[in-house]
Amino acid sequence: MPGRFWSVPGPSLGFPSCPSCSYLSTGPPRLRLSCARQSSQNIAKNACPVCSQVLEGGSCPNWLCADPNRRIKRIRAIAYHTDQLRNTIIRYKYRGKIGWSRIFGRLLVAWLDQHARDETFDLIVANPTSTGEGGNAFAHTEQVLDAAATEDLLGTWPFDVATTRAIVKTRQTSKSAGGDVGAKRRAAAELFDALCVPDPAGTRGRRILVYDDVCTTGSQLDAVARCLSDAGRFRPSRRGGRRAPSRAGASWPGTWRGRRQRGARRRSARGLPRAATLPRRSGPR
Repeated sequence: MPGRFWSVPGPSLGFPSCPSCSYLSTGPPRLRLSCARQSSQNIAKNACPVCSQVLEGGSCPNWLCADPNRRIKRIRAIAYHTDQLRNTIIRYKYRGKIGWSRIFGRLLVAWLDQHARDETFDLIVANPTSTGEGGNAFAHTEQVLDAAATEDLLGTWPFDVATTRAIVKTRQTSKSAGGDVGAKRRAAAELFDALCVPDPAGTRGRRILVYDDVCTTGSQLDAVARCLSDAGRFRPSRRGGRRAPSRAGASWPGTWRGRRQRGARRRSARGLPRAATLPRRSGPR
């Protein structure tokens, strides 16, 4: 059976030296994830089971987790948004270092292979980017999905790489990074109004994973989930509860912009794209 074989050129250079590493073109995606974890602040074992944020006194400080009206089922992050990971995402999104999309894409595939093998997703979409007037220079989240689809040699994961994406952002909206809870809620409401599902039949009845690069509270991811679920005439469902016609699974790989674990060292973190997430200028969406 034909396949791809990887040579062993020597020790990896470690994140964020990926562009100069011999394994950039020769190593399997799982090697990239293993390497990144050596220099990242990984998600705490006792993190919130809903949003992955560090618990404070046994409870989660994120208001979204207790919101009975939230549409996102769960947010799972690859790493916390700190140090070198934050800087790398900024270089990718705002300074033209678009080659990082390939590296983030490989990380996403590796994370899915390692952590989501027992889950079934019908579609993996990106928190959409606006590239129109006043928007981003390029579709950074969508480009990571395109790269992930290329690296997924066996076609295991249903990445949304169609010419017309399953969900699109029709205009630029206010940034929520660095704002208080009220500002984030307002930004999420504005985002919801700017979202569009071109073909509702394409998402109806499907279990969907939403990918983003950075996440603070998850309010913008929840807006994406609400748009997808409303378009598919979806009603929220609980894990283990009755099956809903369509549901958004999680903010997918990416990084969590939250508080560090007490006593944790400042380490470079390359979360990666999330149900994943990659970063935003001051932080996640």
